[in-house]
Amino acid sequence: MNETIFDRAYGCLLGVAIGDALGMPASFMSPLKIKNVYGRIDDFLQPASEQVQHGSLAGGTFTDDTQESMIIASVLIEAGAFDEKLFLTKMKEWAIKTDILNSTVIGPSTRRFLTAILNDGDVYDAGKTGDTNGGAMRAAPIGVFYAGREEAAMHSALAFTRPSHGSKAGLASACAIAAAVAACVGGQRDTALVMDAAIRAAEYGEEKGFDIPSPSVAERINLVKEVVEQYRGRELTWLAEKLYRLIGAGMKSYESIPLSLGIFYAANGDFEKGLLTAVNIGDDADTNGSIVGGLCGAYSGSMAVRPAWKERIENQNDVDFDKMARDLLAVSQALAK
Repeated sequence: MNETIFDRAYGCLLGVAIGDALGMPASFMSPLKIKNVYGRIDDFLQPASEQVQHGSLAGGTFTDDTQESMIIASVLIEAGAFDEKLFLTKMKEWAIKTDILNSTVIGPSTRRFLTAILNDGDVYDAGKTGDTNGGAMRAAPIGVFYAGREEAAMHSALAFTRPSHGSKAGLASACAIAAAVAACVGGQRDTALVMDAAIRAAEYGEEKGFDIPSPSVAERINLVKEVVEQYRGRELTWLAEKLYRLIGAGMKSYESIPLSLGIFYAANGDFEKGLLTAVNIGDDADTNGSIVGGLCGAYSGSMAVRPAWKERIENQNDVDFDKMARDLLAVSQALAK
């Protein structure tokens, strides 16, 4: 196994979980409220009393974002591709085990999707208008599996996402993140070209998605790319806040995904700078942190991750991301022979 590719794959999976856990205490807070409550988030924190959605979680715990991405990884490892029956079975088992429908942490698109699964409904009909970021937040393992193969990654992301987030925006966002991660893990070192891969994949998702009223994810990714290039040289927090004012940081795909890619691009893929910038912007901070963490981890690799963060995220949540990365790559490489 190519150890450089493994390092980026491992970095990606770590980044997804670490970004999720770092952003969790700031979820659905404004940048100003984060400053007033926490100062600046630069490590795992216990949620303050002001944190409603995730207030019961201990600091360093990841949320449904990472849990769902792990389901994607397990399907790819076991089936070697999208397997509808296996995917829906695993999502149903997870929903029942976590009693997730009685929580406040999932978005409306995922809620409709899981409700359809649990009631033996038509998931594709329930999911066709899904336009939030739940598909994109779990897409990183697809990019790892198809490292260096952006087109294969976006095709797989489309299949995994259509049951729950089948709108133009929902599919575009998941395809964009899967392709960007695939480019990074595969060794693309030019972040502008990573952004271009995301734009192409978003355009593909928009072509295939159910038509609903929404802005174009592809156009917004292109917009944030242009804004970052226009203001390149300004301080990273300033740039991120500029993108926040222009695009937003909420759970809609056309906010969360362009913002996350813009922060990745503004940070030049730097793991810690990009990740901490994303979570301190707030709003859907756990998901945006997870997406930026996955992107920057895929670009910078696991060696860029604080050892204390690696140890805590795996030990506290009882997950071996090293093994998960190796298994994803091993299955993918075996199928490619």
